[in-house]
Amino acid sequence: MRQSFTVDIPRALIVTSNANAHRWRRHKTREWWKNVVPDLAPMGRANVYVGITKRTRGRYDPANLTDTFKGCVDQLVENGVLEDDDYTHVTGPLVYHEAVDRDVPKETVRARVTLTPYASILEEGDCE
Repeated sequence: MRQSFTVDIPRALIVTSNANAHRWRRHKTREWWKNVVPDLAPMGRANVYVGITKRTRGRYDPANLTDTFKGCVDQLVENGVLEDDDYTHVTGPLVYHEAVDRDVPKETVRARVTLTPYASILEEGDCE
């Protein structure tokens, strides 16, 4: 079963992997997710994809936003959607560019979080 939800994340809560975000910002972002992750049906294990929609066409590296979504995955566990957040239960969050939309409010980034049934990216023995 595929499930998704969309949120507008204030830029002040974006945590990038390019710079060492202060602990207070990471904490504030994690707390913010508690109020915005909706109730979803339990899946146990899932692949988590995050499509980013920005207001402008400026270049950026979507993978640098991955730390922003750690709190989202934690909250999915807390809500009982996922059993745990380790690699045997979750692949991701895999962050990618989805679109440019002038209707995205200023000073925010829109994210569409999609959960799909868990599937390992690599099969046993692929890396040998």
